Amino acid sequence: MIAGAKALARGYRLTVTALALAPALAIAEPQAQSRTYDPALADQHQFAQLDDTIPGSAEARQVLARALAFDAMIYGTTAVLQYRQMYQQAVDRNDPDFTGFNAFAHDRALAGPGYKAFKTPNADTLYSNAWLDLRDGPVLFDVPDTAGRYFTANFLDIHGNATNISARTHGTDGGRFLIATTDWQGEVPEGTTLFRVATPFTWILLRVLVQEAKGDLPLANALQDRFRLSPVAKGAPPASFPDGDDQSAAGFMRILDFVLRTCGHPLREDALVYRFGAIGIAGNRKVDDVLADPAILSGIEQGFADAQTVIKASMGQNGKRVGAWSQPRDVGRYGFNYLYRAAVTTLGTGGNVVDENHPATSFVDATGARLDGALSDYRLVLSPPPPARFFWSVTVYDAATRELYPNALGRYMAGDRTPGLKRGKDGSVTVLFSHQPEALGKSPNVLPVPAGPFYVAIRAQGPEAAMKSGEWRPPAIEKLPDGKASRK
Repeated sequence: MIAGAKALARGYRLTVTALALAPALAIAEPQAQSRTYDPALADQHQFAQLDDTIPGSAEARQVLARALAFDAMIYGTTAVLQYRQMYQQAVDRNDPDFTGFNAFAHDRALAGPGYKAFKTPNADTLYSNAWLDLRDGPVLFDVPDTAGRYFTANFLDIHGNATNISARTHGTDGGRFLIATTDWQGEVPEGTTLFRVATPFTWILLRVLVQEAKGDLPLANALQDRFRLSPVAKGAPPASFPDGDDQSAAGFMRILDFVLRTCGHPLREDALVYRFGAIGIAGNRKVDDVLADPAILSGIEQGFADAQTVIKASMGQNGKRVGAWSQPRDVGRYGFNYLYRAAVTTLGTGGNVVDENHPATSFVDATGARLDGALSDYRLVLSPPPPARFFWSVTVYDAATRELYPNALGRYMAGDRTPGLKRGKDGSVTVLFSHQPEALGKSPNVLPVPAGPFYVAIRAQGPEAAMKSGEWRPPAIEKLPDGKASRK
């Protein structure tokens, strides 16, 4: 138990240091509904020295394993999804996308159908991905002067919590940053800004805006190359990484065990994570030894399936429901809302905090019926359009794949930078959705949708006060009266 407690304490110490270094104006976490206390402050209080009970009955072990695996999947889905992305890019040398740690992989074109890195990508910015390994020390991050062009280097810890070095947070003049974990102690080079992250494995999702005007893409590509990472230390010690391609319940448990042992967990999650030791996760027993018990393996597989059902059923509830739209106001700042975190990141990893990107997602029309291009054409009237400091857009996704919908027009979104976008005399913008967009002419206000369920995302990068306060809200998407868009 003591060895296991030490393993868990690594994550605890990381977060305690983070709190000690946090700025005085940090946003306070919501108060717990139940009163809390520190038992160590009581006289003569003693802690348990043994692991918790594992039932001798095979039937009881199966029931226990099912419950713990359910909780572990709800808790660990984000970490496992991000690990699998890290494994492809930074660990598996046989993967065609391998670049290693502490190096950017730049996408030279905007995301399109079949984008591999993650689900529900935007079609506004170029993506660059880098996985940092900070176990052996910090990494220098050079940010160029972007001459006013929007960018964000979105840092995501292994549990999906987001921070940013961006046009919003640091301006567009560029600078040099030292990226370090919260427990790192050392000298910060002169002229360098210290930027602390929560976990030694950290994902940088860099976004660089592309204007839709001809000739802008090469300029954006050149700018990507000027964002540079330089490790300060010689290199992290080797590690035995679990197979990131294993999609089984056992594979999930092996990955989560590795992640928690390597990266730790946030403060005040000790009791929850400690329970997972009974199924081999971050405990005294090795996960493969636990999986050798048929009763426990059967329970884990059942709990894994149960959790998948619950997560998938919750994906349409992506945040606070405002009419027909879900506005995920806590994306990137999940706290203890583990089901919400799992549902959001299953829909698409890489979510940013709403101060950077204020999104809204709709799966249904104004009547509450599922959006379906085989049944109807639709209309969204933005009056006024989303109030955004940097840009706004409306993007369509196939609900079956959670990817941009492939179409002959190669058109996936409409926004404030769309050439020829039609606006009403009052400045409003009407976006039409149709499975047969060619029948509507060449208007850029028309977005192709699949002959089946789809969903729509509104993004406002750098939301203005009216959007953050809820004064501006997206209207419901309307089914056209005759089921078809006007052919005029």
